[in-house]
Amino acid sequence: MLFAVAFLVRIVHVLAMRASPFFTNPVIDAATYDDAARAIAAGHGHPDVIFWQPPGYSYFLAFIYSVAGPGYLAPRIAQALLGAGSAVLTAWIGARSFGRGVGLFAGYGVALYGMLVYYDGELLTPTLTIALQLAAIALALMARDHPRREGLLWGSSGLCIGLASVVTAPSLVIAAALAVYARRRAWVLLLGTALAILPVTLRNLNRGGEFVPISWNAGINLYIGNNPRYDETVAIRPDLQWKYFVQEPRRAGIRGAGPASSYFAARALSYAASDPLGFARLQAKKLYLLLAGNEIPRNQEIYPARSYSPVLRLLLWKIPGLAFPFGLLMPLGIAGLAVAGRRAPLLAAVVLAYAAAVLAFFITARYRVPLVPFLAIFSAEGVRWWLRDAKLLARAASLAGASALFLLGNLGQGPMPREMNADAEYSLGTRLLREGRVEEAIERFHSALGKNSRYAEAWVNLGVIEATRGATGEADRSFQSALLADPENTLALTNLAVLREKAGDGSAALALYERALAIDPTDETARRKVAELKAPPEPPPQAPLQAPQPPRSKP
Repeated sequence: MLFAVAFLVRIVHVLAMRASPFFTNPVIDAATYDDAARAIAAGHGHPDVIFWQPPGYSYFLAFIYSVAGPGYLAPRIAQALLGAGSAVLTAWIGARSFGRGVGLFAGYGVALYGMLVYYDGELLTPTLTIALQLAAIALALMARDHPRREGLLWGSSGLCIGLASVVTAPSLVIAAALAVYARRRAWVLLLGTALAILPVTLRNLNRGGEFVPISWNAGINLYIGNNPRYDETVAIRPDLQWKYFVQEPRRAGIRGAGPASSYFAARALSYAASDPLGFARLQAKKLYLLLAGNEIPRNQEIYPARSYSPVLRLLLWKIPGLAFPFGLLMPLGIAGLAVAGRRAPLLAAVVLAYAAAVLAFFITARYRVPLVPFLAIFSAEGVRWWLRDAKLLARAASLAGASALFLLGNLGQGPMPREMNADAEYSLGTRLLREGRVEEAIERFHSALGKNSRYAEAWVNLGVIEATRGATGEADRSFQSALLADPENTLALTNLAVLREKAGDGSAALALYERALAIDPTDETARRKVAELKAPPEPPPQAPLQAPQPPRSKP
């Protein structure tokens, strides 16, 4: 029954979301996973020489595309099945730890948890990560009950958490918690974990020539979450700004993916050492964001999906004083953890370790959501304890603590965004443009500019479209608007230089190309054009020598 309810809720949501333009046009991170999966399914392999992100989810998608074809409904149905399975696993783990009633309560909580339903309908990592994490913990709990199969079960648990780490790298901290719980069988668990990760490491070594265990984005993510300009860095747009940011090690003379990751990690550690007070304040801020009921997006707003999904309209919302559901789950879950953590030490260790891993980087809903099944279990046990077993003083203390956490997580969380953010609108526009749907792309670029008039890349794309159509005046104004928003936008500079060159103004074109090259010395187009325009003009061809012609007879 639990599986059926969870699956039905998710299928209703997935079918409703087909009306969203983002359903068949994944953007930003989802587009990255989708593009890689299609390359793999087509037999070309993953496009990264050394994996930038953990590659597990792209291979999962590639498997579905290979079996079911390239459509976008099949992976979401597969994720609905996984999400329903996670609800059942949550119920089993909860029952194994605290009894059948707690397990069922927690399982239905997961089945009807709005953010889990949302991510089961997105081409992103949480669904697969959560299913693998829960499977690893279920196998670990079973290992304690089946001494004859203990080695096999611990090895399988390690394999599952290793696979989860290949999907979402912070899952590795759960391997550490499991190893402590496994005691003398820890080596079996860690062997299983290593075997799951080994193919990824070997592939990075064979193709890229570097020892990168999973992916090389760990260092940059650590720096994004630990620098004196946290808000600005987290908000870097997935465009030219992001490219320029990622290439910072190269401009510093550092080559290679591993050294680049280490460069950013060193910058984060340097900040912590040079400004310990500022670093401590930032960690406190991130802890508040982790506990807050608001769902923080990463590149793509979450709440606007409610306009398509009746399921999310019921299960994901904010009103003054309550951000549902995390604003309710968080205080109940932490209160339950406080009173019942000692009776479920593995689950308590997983919650604390994974929360610490999220805090080490930066806070978004996507990174926080794997905590939900464990918090649901502790919430259920905390409520049961409070109603049945708690003594008067303990009941009052727990109620006071939960109330304080409730206020912390729900006051000042702001209204729900009702429209998609500019980054997602722009990214959708670029995808539509790539598919030749120019008018729809123009609409999305204008929508992005309506939300952020200084969105330089949207201006650049509009300028390219206008120039292609022969509207050079409008294109010129669009490129100028891009430069007004971002004077270091090299695409705007080089495109404007092309217009100047076509108009016969070589000196103006040269100046623009030189500006672009000064900003980005790796811009080969700008380098080539500067060399061409600075080259001395070729002398005019000399007339050939001509011998006198014999006189013609008069007519």
